[in-house]
Amino acid sequence: MKTILILPMLLIGAITAEEENSRATLIAPIIREPIKEQPPEPVLQLDIAPESVIENKTFTADGQKITLEEITPITLPPLPEPLPQKPQTPEQLARRAELAAKAQLHRSLLLSCTVYDGTNTLIRGMTREKNVSRPWEVWSNVNFRHFNTFRSFQKKGITYSLLFGIGEENTARTAARYARAGKTYTPPVIPELPADPTTSPQFIVTKGNPTAEDLAPIIGLHEIYQDHHKDLISEYIRIKALQEKEAAERLANPPDPKPDIVIQHWTVTPDAPVAPTKLEIIPTKTEEGESK
Repeated sequence: MKTILILPMLLIGAITAEEENSRATLIAPIIREPIKEQPPEPVLQLDIAPESVIENKTFTADGQKITLEEITPITLPPLPEPLPQKPQTPEQLARRAELAAKAQLHRSLLLSCTVYDGTNTLIRGMTREKNVSRPWEVWSNVNFRHFNTFRSFQKKGITYSLLFGIGEENTARTAARYARAGKTYTPPVIPELPADPTTSPQFIVTKGNPTAEDLAPIIGLHEIYQDHHKDLISEYIRIKALQEKEAAERLANPPDPKPDIVIQHWTVTPDAPVAPTKLEIIPTKTEEGESK
């Protein structure tokens, strides 16, 4: 099996001006501002007097209380008229053309990733050319979970959006689970990679033949990790702790899964329909004077 070692020159020696300009860059900061909780929007309800309720029916469906109330007809305000479309200014048209040009330089990074024992990541990708798909695999010494803290980056004028399907596997737990089922677990063979990804982020192609276009964003991710690993790791730890805290709070104070529902309705009598026009069929006459 042929293996290709990527990024050796980016990790030793000085980076030339050309390499510096081609390195991947972030679009937004990794450390994000805390989300301020907004007060809940008020629920729009009809102000119905008790004497306006004509009939009231209550029943339970799948453990949920539902009340149907027929009320006296009310008049709702008319829907607002749609705003007329204004012609776009030259500046707006230029901005639209600029966004369209940038959209042509956008790639969605579709990868399937599995992090083993919190360290190495198996990355699976696909080369698609002329309706032909060729799979490939890459092993990295970077924990790709640390990339959960940002959504996109740029490299050589192309914007990459991260769309990872990512999971984790603890080989010791998996082996124990297999043993309880009377089976033998064979862990994957992980190629030799530097132990410290913060100083030497590297990856190795172990299956298939990914193109340079396929590998460009992979290289970019390792460059991002090399330049920003401290913020990536700290933000990952912060978000994970916050998610665990929120999960514990939901478990201690579960929301009401089936709140009571009240449905208010009224009957509208439509206007009398216009009587349809009756068509009179006049028979045609033949030359002999007989009607058809």
